[in-house]
Amino acid sequence: MKAMLKSGLIFLAATIFLTSCASTTLIQSNPSGAQVYIDSQNKGVTPYNYSDTKIVGSSTAITLKKEGHQDLNVMLIRNERADVGAIIGGFLVLVPFLWTMQYNPTHNYELIPGSNQNTEEANGTTQNSNSTNELVKLKNLLDQGAITTDDFTILKVKILNSEYEYSNSVADQLIKLKGLLDSNLLTNEEYNSQKNKLVNGK
Repeated sequence: MKAMLKSGLIFLAATIFLTSCASTTLIQSNPSGAQVYIDSQNKGVTPYNYSDTKIVGSSTAITLKKEGHQDLNVMLIRNERADVGAIIGGFLVLVPFLWTMQYNPTHNYELIPGSNQNTEEANGTTQNSNSTNELVKLKNLLDQGAITTDDFTILKVKILNSEYEYSNSVADQLIKLKGLLDSNLLTNEEYNSQKNKLVNGK
């Protein structure tokens, strides 16, 4: 009887695990019909259903482009709402805690009329957009107590001095670490050790 109960629990946990990993959100724009670029790759047009199996705190860079409108760069972070199924599964099997947060069902974005500027100015705009996105993510981490004021200042100076690697975003790595800490997959000591290495570039 106990063996059957154990097998049933394992089957239930596996089922919850498989259904809880993926999260889907509908990306919409006003006006609709904007080209959707995900991590610099053209995936389709709005309205667009986006889905992934990334872990808690993972981020995805999205750009919306439409003729006659300015490009819109946004960051989608998988920490918007709790997944009850994954939380229940996490009590049975530890791994599902990595997927306890999902995206909101929809994301609506307003496109601003206008045209993109020449290549040089556009590159500068992209750089400014990248720095703004990183500072916002770092400020959120600071507000959550995931980094200290000194950590924030060190990284902000690197961004302002163009010494920050956006392709290997420290903010994104810190968000993933925070997700592992929140899921009890890292101790506070392990988290702080890894965090300090990222912040100080060691």
